[in-house]
Amino acid sequence: MGAYRRIRYRVSTSKLRVPALWLRHRGLRSSDVFLGSYPRSGSTWLRFNLFEILTGRPADFASVNGGMRGPGTHYWGLPLLPGAGRFLSTHEPYRADYRKAVYLVRDIRDVVSSEFLYEKERGFGFEDFGEYLSQMLHGRRKYGSWQQHVRSWIHSDAARNGNCLLIRYEDMRQNPEMILGNLLEFLGKPVDSVAIRRAVANNALEQMRAKEDVLYSEPNQMRFPELPHSPAGGEGRFVRKGLVGTWREQLSQESISVIEKCAGTTLVELGYPLSS
Repeated sequence: MGAYRRIRYRVSTSKLRVPALWLRHRGLRSSDVFLGSYPRSGSTWLRFNLFEILTGRPADFASVNGGMRGPGTHYWGLPLLPGAGRFLSTHEPYRADYRKAVYLVRDIRDVVSSEFLYEKERGFGFEDFGEYLSQMLHGRRKYGSWQQHVRSWIHSDAARNGNCLLIRYEDMRQNPEMILGNLLEFLGKPVDSVAIRRAVANNALEQMRAKEDVLYSEPNQMRFPELPHSPAGGEGRFVRKGLVGTWREQLSQESISVIEKCAGTTLVELGYPLSS
């Protein structure tokens, strides 16, 4: 990883984030809707599906990242929602700026291994999984701990007012058409079952991986993610395997116990059973 990216990453994890976040959240509209999620929870997949449904255009990394922005670049987001609202995404904990929101949550036990490998492959992660896990569970990560992040959204003012829709990644994997239909209703958009079905088919795992491959087959195209992927397996890719429940094989019993001790209450509140 280049020196610029290393510096940018360090700044993003320092106290300089506070004024930077304030600046990035200026100019929001009351009609904007935010998609909140902890990293590696499936927000890219959700955005690809929704972009295709709302625009009728094929979803790829350039079109989705260009039309569905985040804080700081929201000025260029497409007004796809009622009242010229934009569908914006963030990994930040909940903020009062997010008047209407969707929160996508994924079982932390699947999140941790995916995020650990992804950061390690990008060149600024931890070599030791135990150290990474401790930092994540005790809030010493860029976006705080997983359980703090989740609670900030599901116990937010927006949630109490009925303005925050909770979606579990696992439920979307099991029945994406139903979840996307519920999402469209929440957004005040017509539910078109044909468009939903088409989007789900066009953005299945293999299609998403093929779209990632296109980023590297055309040198002049915008590249996101930034690092090349390995041709086999999930290693090195932004679009990994997206499986549910792989933590049972990937995590040691010691790691599972540590996670459930720190985040067990939140897991249970979300309907995720504990292993013990």
